[in-house]
Amino acid sequence: METVERSALKKAITFSRFALQQRKVRKVRLAEITPIGPSDVILDGSETSWSPTGFQATKGRRFSVRASGANIIDKRLALFVQPKFSLWIRIGGKAPIHKVLFDEETVFEAWADGTVEAFAKGLSLWADDAGTVMPGPRKRFGDGIGVLVSATDRPVTKPDLPENWKFMPLFGAVNIFSGDSNDITVRTSEGDCCILQTDVDVALNDQTVAAWSWLVEKLPSDLPEDLALTHDYISVAFEFDNGRDLTYMWSRELPAGYHFHCPLPWWCQRETHWIVRSGTNDLGTWQEEKRRLLYDYQKAIPGTPPSRITGIWLIANSVFQRREGRARFRDIRIEDLGGGTLANAGSYLKCTST
Repeated sequence: METVERSALKKAITFSRFALQQRKVRKVRLAEITPIGPSDVILDGSETSWSPTGFQATKGRRFSVRASGANIIDKRLALFVQPKFSLWIRIGGKAPIHKVLFDEETVFEAWADGTVEAFAKGLSLWADDAGTVMPGPRKRFGDGIGVLVSATDRPVTKPDLPENWKFMPLFGAVNIFSGDSNDITVRTSEGDCCILQTDVDVALNDQTVAAWSWLVEKLPSDLPEDLALTHDYISVAFEFDNGRDLTYMWSRELPAGYHFHCPLPWWCQRETHWIVRSGTNDLGTWQEEKRRLLYDYQKAIPGTPPSRITGIWLIANSVFQRREGRARFRDIRIEDLGGGTLANAGSYLKCTST
């Protein structure tokens, strides 16, 4: 079982394969970017403060956010982020903040009176719920994201959200999940990124087992996922009371048992990935998984282990390679070694076990 980090040479080969893949699809990918309108407010990604859109919202009245363009990170490699990943709005300079769901149009009901403001978050992360980004460079990217806000009577845009689950505020809402609370389908479309969460409160010890069933039809990456630019995947994760999480993935090439810290900035000290299945032979068939969480944690993450499990996540990302991924999850639960259920993500938001 391979558990050591891949060599720099192997990672360099992966990057070369990624670059070749992206150059082949460059024209097709760039053609997905819609033209910016002449009346749009343009955000180039370098902004450090929110931009007024010129529209005055009235609490309880609906307004439409139409978005276009993209922040192009590297045109040669067809790397860019579109509004549905990057564009957020707020009213009157205060929390809450909301991400648009669609590039073409997202309709909101105003939650306050004031000027609607927009911000292209890009690859930055939020530092608070009012829309302050964490310290770091804010580079100007090619082209830009265009924003046009206007009054509308259209229905409010609402994402599908399984009962007892919520969207992680850092990444906002998407429309890629469907199903009920205990049978969830995820289908990534181009450039999506989301973490779906449900809360639990369960003691972590050597008897604690994470279990779930999944049917993965299509992986969003054909390349090893341990580089930032190939880090597209679908997984189930378990969050602990020390702020870290262990997320279980299916990889086409990385071997089962391989684990690595997240290659993305801000997340390398928070998230650790464990390959639980490898290859394509079992794609399209239901697979049952059981993992001894404390054993895996101690093997993959240095330091004193946590004492409690505080959340279960479903993660889907296709931002970098913009490829489709499809999977279905059932009966995600936490058991004791004897098979007794301690927490079931599909039945309630929170349970307590000592």
